[in-house]
Parts: sequence; C-alpha cells; structure tokens
Amino acid sequence: MKKIFFDRLKKENVGEVIEVFGWVDRVRNLGGLLFIDLRDRTGMLQLVIDPKEHPEAVDLGAQDCIRATGMVRERPEGQKNPKLTTGDIELDVDGMEVLGKSKVPPFVVENDVKAGEELRLRYRYLDLRRETMQRVIILRHRIVSAMREYLNNNDFIEIETPILTRSMPEGARDYLVPSRLYPKKFYALAQSPQMYKQLLMVAGFERYYQVARCMRDEDPRHDRQPEHTQIDIELSFVDEEDVYQITEGMFVHILKTVFDRKLVVPFPRLTYAEAMERYGTDKPDLRFGMEIIDLKEFFKERDFPPFEGVKEVRGIVVKKENKISRKRLDELNNRAKSAGLRGIFWARREQEFRGSIAKLLDHETAAKIQMETGDLLIITAGDDTVFTFLGGLRNEIAAEYNLYKKDYMFLWVYDFPLFEIDGKTGKITASHHIFTQPRKEDLPYLDSDPLRVRGRLYDLVCNGNELASGSIRNHNRALQEKLFEIAGMDKNKYTMLLNALEYGAPPHGGIAPGIDRIVMILAGLTSIRDVIAFPKTTTAQGLMEKIPDEVTPEQLKELHLKFD
Repeated sequence: MKKIFFDRLKKENVGEVIEVFGWVDRVRNLGGLLFIDLRDRTGMLQLVIDPKEHPEAVDLGAQDCIRATGMVRERPEGQKNPKLTTGDIELDVDGMEVLGKSKVPPFVVENDVKAGEELRLRYRYLDLRRETMQRVIILRHRIVSAMREYLNNNDFIEIETPILTRSMPEGARDYLVPSRLYPKKFYALAQSPQMYKQLLMVAGFERYYQVARCMRDEDPRHDRQPEHTQIDIELSFVDEEDVYQITEGMFVHILKTVFDRKLVVPFPRLTYAEAMERYGTDKPDLRFGMEIIDLKEFFKERDFPPFEGVKEVRGIVVKKENKISRKRLDELNNRAKSAGLRGIFWARREQEFRGSIAKLLDHETAAKIQMETGDLLIITAGDDTVFTFLGGLRNEIAAEYNLYKKDYMFLWVYDFPLFEIDGKTGKITASHHIFTQPRKEDLPYLDSDPLRVRGRLYDLVCNGNELASGSIRNHNRALQEKLFEIAGMDKNKYTMLLNALEYGAPPHGGIAPGIDRIVMILAGLTSIRDVIAFPKTTTAQGLMEKIPDEVTPEQLKELHLKFD
C-alpha cells in the first residue's frame, strides 16, 4: 500500500489500493453514503464511505485530520468534476482513522474567505490551509528554488552570515539584544548582511549569495515588515553591467522555470534625474503612459502671470476615457496649493478648448503633446515639488481607472544622489547606504558640494515597486572614511570593514532583491502579508503569537535590565 499526494492521482491509478492523509473540507450525505472532500497541500480527493461499515465517519466535521485507505475507482458518468485534477476518480474507503479532531473553526476555511485579516492572522495556521494561501507559499518556494538554481549554475557560493552582530544603523533602527554574559552590552539583529558580504569579497570568495533574513525596527508602513527576506548577492571584479546581466538572467530564469513565460532583456534604464522628470518618482510604473510634460517654455512665451518666477511648469495629459470632474479638479487645486504649488490649471480639448488655460492653447500645440480630442491637460507650477505631485496624481489616476497593462514592466533606475538632507535634522546623510562608491567624475565635489555627488547606485523596479537595490562598493579605506565623515557617521563602528579594506580588497558590487515583494508581484497580489507564512501586522505585532510581550522579572534580572 502506498501513500500518495492527490495531484499525482489519475485515471491510470484506478484499481490501486492506496493510503491518503488530509483534512476534511466538506461532508455530504447522499443516498446512505458519505461523500467526503478531503484536502491535502496538492488538491482535493473525493472519498466514498459507507457509514454502516464506518460509523465514526458520521461525526466527521470540517478541518478534521484523517487517514483513509481504499481502492481508487473511476467516478460514474455524470458525477465527474472537470474543475479538479482528481475529478475523474474517487476513493472507495475500506478503512479510516481520525488523527486529529477539529474544534469548530472561527471562520470558514475557503478560498473566498469572508473573515477579516485580523481574525485570519490570529488563526494563521487555519488561514494557511486555504488553497489560495498554499498555492502562494508553494509558489514562493519554487521562486526561491529557481533563484538558487540559477546562482549555483553561475558559480555562486551560498554562505550564511551572522544574525547577531553589532549595532551599525543603516538607515533604520536596530533591534537590540541584551547580553546576559556581558552586562550593559548588546548585540543587534542584522539589518542586512552588508558588512559580511563585503568581507567575503575581501576573503576571496568572488561570488556569494544567501537567502538572508533582515530585521529593521522601522515605523509602521503598510508595505513593510519588521523582518523580511532577500536574496543577497555580491560579486568581485565587476561593474554595473555585470550586476545588471546577472540579475536580469536570474529573472529570466524565474519567469521561464516557474511561469513558462519569456522575459525580454536587457531591461530599460533611466537615471534618477530622468525618472523624476518623466514620472515624478524613482519607482516608475511603465505599464501606462501619462508622462510628465515640460511646459515652461510654452508659458514663458505667452506671459502667463500665475507662472511668473517659478522654477518648473509641468503637466500630464489624461485620456478622454478617464473622466475627471470639475469637482475633482477643484480638490486637486487645493491639494496643489497646500503642497506649496501655484494650484491646478487645466484645459480639455474639444472642437474648442475649455478650461482655465483654454485661451492659451491651440490644436498644433495639443498635437505636439499628444493631446487628442476629449483629453484633459492638467498643469501645475512651482519648485521641484511639481514632479512628486504630478507623479502621485499619475499613479492615482492609473489606479482609479485600472490603466495597467497585464505585464511585468522591469527597469533599472541608476545614478542616485549619494547624499541628501535629513528632513528632521537638516544635516547631510547617506541617501541609500554609505558603502557605495561615488561616480568618478563627481569625486571633486565631495568637499565643495557633496549633494551634487552621484553614487554608483541602482534600483530594479517592476510595476512601480522597488524589487532590489544595489551598488558598486568602496574598496578603498581612505575614501570610505571620507564618506563616513561627510555623512556624520562614527567610523569606529565600522573598523572591521575598514581594516579589511587594507588587505588587498577587490573591486566589488552587488544587489539584494526582496523575495517577499518579488513573490507578491509575480503572484499578482497587493499585500506583502499574503506571501509570508507568518507575517506581522502593519503595527509590527504578531497576533497569533501575541507579541511583543512582557517578560518575567527574573529574565530582566539575568539580562541586567530594569525599567522605571
């Protein structure tokens, strides 16, 4: 007798005696026979049980865990179910055993679940029994397996790095772990393997990867988790082109292996400046048009008083199918003014132009900006805020009218500023992470104008989501110390890396695609929590585990901690 997963059962198995295990999905009593829909991780199988021979089956309920044995037989004509892979067969049960009796579940375990997310997270082990959830978790496994397969085949070595490390804030707060053996001293949970993977390049491994767990004590955000997983990649003796090719090849392999889809490479590329100017964001969604248009010269020639003295005049063309009401335009006008802009000005192209700037437009100009009959031109003016304002409006309209092509639109965004001004402190800080090599032509500005310096940074974006960040790293100690100084960072926290850079450090770079977000996008989902087996809430709580939680006074004493 052999145990078998349901998805491997076919008509060819008719006549075989098998043993199956699973969970009861539904029980029907028809004509004196019990028909049980039994579910395992691969699908559903119909069991047929005579209650006279197996009276214990009468008490079976949803989510009971059972074992059954019997002969596979073909279903009678008219009773076959083409929606199931096992729809042509059933199991004529000759023996069964209840392995685990279930209480009445707090919600119905079904694909079209009616329960709210909070309840499902409290009983995540039940939520994970749903076929849709199991499909996603198994899809995640297949995607990660494809990543490993590709990297192994390209001479990478999988190496694990420590989770317990020293506190070296990389932009977010560390999760700190007090030491029992060393009073008043702490470990930190690694925000990323950044330091260690660079040390592995110094050590001569040349090509490294790992499926890395990363912990960051960030403020609550709907698209972030306090712990996430990334496929961490680092290579020696490379430039940006090498990293692009390796990464693109990995995604080609994933799409082919897991989805049997072809992905066109190389991916498009935009500098950070181009992305902001054309799309108002460093994470452009290329599944729809509506690019930002430069109209400064147009209005300069027409002496339009509301735009006098402004740095930027930009607009977007909204197609006629996407109706924007006058009330909505008034709301946008108020929003623009609240953002420090000159407000919203608009025109609709018909036989004659209508709107607040109708008298300034003509059909020749409209044709140049691809404004067709019925289209709406929305314009605002002011400082660089115009880009983020119109970029946000562009995404808002696309979401409202579902303008997205059903495709995966990848692109590289590169040449990010290496430094930026911290909005809270007003001081210069690293825009991504401080271990990035500046562009060679910008090195003269490190002392005179550091905000002008571009880093050899790159992001991989897909459908408006950042999938990965990476850079070519510094392998020169003096330059790395200079960057620490500009960013106001204590170089003494990074001595293990700085010391290593003095022992023949090779040029190196890497990238770290986020697995959670990759699975979410490739699975066509909108919540990152749906692709993680046991996620936290947006407020970083574990509802099932009831964490964070208090600990005992004895535990605190062992750790040399006390609270007021």
